[in-house]
Amino acid sequence: MPLYKTLTNRENTNVYIWKITESEAWLRTGLELSENSINRLFTMSSELHRRGFLSIRHLLREAGYTDQHLYYSIDGKPHLNDGRNISITHSYEFTAIIISDAPVGIDIEKLRDKIKRIAPKFIGYEQDFISE
Repeated sequence: MPLYKTLTNRENTNVYIWKITESEAWLRTGLELSENSINRLFTMSSELHRRGFLSIRHLLREAGYTDQHLYYSIDGKPHLNDGRNISITHSYEFTAIIISDAPVGIDIEKLRDKIKRIAPKFIGYEQDFISE
């Protein structure tokens, strides 16, 4: 299982990162998806997106949740049914979630020349977390 890393940067806040190396078939095993998630999965034309979607469900399981605990507001923002805050991100072969009692957000990007050029527009103190 490629749970890549788990981070705790403050009390009651956890980050789970997955490196997607498995096949789509492997990622489908052991998951009970909601009807909404099954429908979303079948509309994804990219295998990489489907594998990312499924790996997020494995990260939820690592955090003690299931797909049924996750829902999306009308504007597409993810929520957990226990009131905790969640943010989800994916980029190429990595997916990540952050779960906290406080409002949070997470974004991962593959380090590419374009990202390096535009990073100063959206990165502040987070610069300390960037590694090449």
